[in-house]
Amino acid sequence: MAAHLETWSKEEIRAVIRFLNAKSLNPTEIHKELQSLFGEHVISRTQVYHWCNLFEAGHSDLTDREERGRSITATSEDNLKRVDELIRQDRRLKLHEIESSLEISETSAHRIVFNELGYRKVSARWVPKQLTGNHEEQL
Repeated sequence: MAAHLETWSKEEIRAVIRFLNAKSLNPTEIHKELQSLFGEHVISRTQVYHWCNLFEAGHSDLTDREERGRSITATSEDNLKRVDELIRQDRRLKLHEIESSLEISETSAHRIVFNELGYRKVSARWVPKQLTGNHEEQL
């Protein structure tokens, strides 16, 4: 049995899949070869089938395609500043008021307020999770 390669990249795995696919091995055989060379958890058999189908359809690029879809714009620096300003102006502001004011989704507003800015709701007021000397003076 051959020694397992310790380090490898996705592109190297895909190159081996492409090579073995060109030698007319079926995806199950390719998967077994990959496991013997790179280790048991190298890539799933489903992914081997996926890449074999792509190569048979004429695909030759070994890198991942850039994901389609809308980029994440709601958590931009501008929106972070705007949400922080809104909360500082009115500490009793509700989450849905932030959403409608900035025209962002509920999930984005929640992520900005709780995860990015670190606020939490205490007695119907927004307060930073850990007050610093600067925050205490502003309250």
